[in-house]
Amino acid sequence: MPITPLHTPPPLHPACVACLVKKQIDRYPASASREEILAYMRRLGDMMGNMPDTANGPEIMEAITDIRREVFGDAAAGVEGDYAAIKSYFNRFMMELAEAEGIFDTIQTASDPLRVALGYAMTGNFIDFGAMDSVDEEKLASLLRSAPDRIPANHPAYRSLRESLATASTLILLTDNCGEVVMDKLLVMTLRRLYPDLAITVLFRGAPVLNDVTLEDAVQVGFDTLEGVTVMSNGDRLAGTALHRISPEAYAAVTGADLIISKGQGNLETLQGCGLPIYYVFLCKCKLFADRFGVPVYTGMLVREGTERKEET
Repeated sequence: MPITPLHTPPPLHPACVACLVKKQIDRYPASASREEILAYMRRLGDMMGNMPDTANGPEIMEAITDIRREVFGDAAAGVEGDYAAIKSYFNRFMMELAEAEGIFDTIQTASDPLRVALGYAMTGNFIDFGAMDSVDEEKLASLLRSAPDRIPANHPAYRSLRESLATASTLILLTDNCGEVVMDKLLVMTLRRLYPDLAITVLFRGAPVLNDVTLEDAVQVGFDTLEGVTVMSNGDRLAGTALHRISPEAYAAVTGADLIISKGQGNLETLQGCGLPIYYVFLCKCKLFADRFGVPVYTGMLVREGTERKEET
């Protein structure tokens, strides 16, 4: 499928670079020598000086991580966080919460199950250790309580999505974070019930990065047991979906799909402007995104590829 950009991705924003560097500049091993620390800081400066105007948040974060590992070696792992434990914890937390709160029953008995399932999937995007240093579980629970009403029935992008689903034969879901993926599974189960002839493929990260979900993580929540659903690694470690980097199999699946639902800010940052039939679903978790769409932080967004309208929920 030819990929024709519908709009130009926004150029690199100084606030994004400043935020990421500020979070990472002091993140080095306690045992690091003066020379190593200065080398690390100088490398960060060089990186910023040579950064192309097309760079985005996930690519900047990957570059910083690579520099830290090159300068500090194995010791760098000790300051990057135990994301394996974090991912496992939030997968369990969300599975237990979904069962305790009867979320699946809430979805299935709703007058519009898809809209409610999409609201829960959108809200699960709160669990993001790339955008935030920690996840407030009380805030998460509060957001989930309002999830069924997060997307208005007359939301223009939602109406458009329903129209697209009515004619689509194939759908790709691009996942984002662990924990969140539990709500994504409920969304896929709902799509399978409402559109039984729709072929659904779900893509996960190809290697561990932050708390993003890999195929191995998805098995923990039972994604591999869903009937009629294909699960696939995208073959890449970026905290996003860069079409020029994912595996040939993932590229063919994504570019050949009739419809794509893309979760999270990272996927939006790396895909915007690609011209594919994408609906982006995410929470604005940082001031830059909130300002861009003109909404408060933690506002849910459903945005069609090629639009910059405020289609907030």
